[in-house]
Amino acid sequence: MRNKSFFQRAYTVMEIRTGFATGLPVLSGGLFGAYLAGHLKLIPLLLMFVTGFCLNIVANVSNEIRAYLKNEENENTFTHHAGSEGLVRGDATFKDSIIVLLFFLGISGLSGITLVLITNNFNILAIGILSVIAAVCYSLGPKPYIVYPVGELVSGLFVGAISTIVSAYLQTDVLNAPIIIYSIIPMIMTIFLMSTNNTSDYEKDKGTRTTLPHVIGFRNSIKIIIPEALIMIAAWLSLYAMGSITLLMLVTGFLIFYYYGYVRWYKDYYQIKEHYPTMERDWGPRPLLLIYSFNIILGLEFFAYLLLQ
Repeated sequence: MRNKSFFQRAYTVMEIRTGFATGLPVLSGGLFGAYLAGHLKLIPLLLMFVTGFCLNIVANVSNEIRAYLKNEENENTFTHHAGSEGLVRGDATFKDSIIVLLFFLGISGLSGITLVLITNNFNILAIGILSVIAAVCYSLGPKPYIVYPVGELVSGLFVGAISTIVSAYLQTDVLNAPIIIYSIIPMIMTIFLMSTNNTSDYEKDKGTRTTLPHVIGFRNSIKIIIPEALIMIAAWLSLYAMGSITLLMLVTGFLIFYYYGYVRWYKDYYQIKEHYPTMERDWGPRPLLLIYSFNIILGLEFFAYLLLQ
């Protein structure tokens, strides 16, 4: 008998931690745009944050529903992360998941439409509709892209790049090179997150999904992070060369890349020679630490610079 409240059950299918994987890039991207423009539009920034966060929750719940319907999960896949017990592994019911999915779809739709009405920019509406389709079709629908080796790229584009670009654009009212280059960083970080999850699920996904690690091989799925990281570093250097970030921001970014990207994650991750059962529990949160630290700390620096102007 399930004796937890609805909210306790709902929490187990939401994956709140990865919800911030979209919300925080939206926040730092918007603050970067405000830093470039010299002023902050607070309401559009908050609405974009809510929209991005909710759409990521929608994608997470969709994934849980698919795993339940396709019988892809069992007690062996439990990662012991609070809040990620899932529909199969936790106390939530299928009905709970549908309610959560519809609730966050509604909140994201309401905040997105409000944003369109405030800005009178219907291009945002078109992007929002595409983002909703991407979030739901990530796992559900006739051709869910989670089962193909393009999931990392598509997630990087929508979760990292597009959401960041739109958030920054709403602050500047122009789409310029610094915004495009800045969006590469959260895109790559999102790819890191998806790549680590797919590599950790290498054995579990066999027969149900064909992810990039299955195509290029287990070790290559770890090694491919190196050129991706070099692209991220080049983008950060380019912003400094263009005068779009200060020396302090440049140094802060590199310190975060080094500590949370290399010391806390990739240095030991690279040493893994073959898949083992608890990889997801051991390594899944590591790219999240990189995403959290970069977007929160740099977002605060962008905001502080605004206050000092």
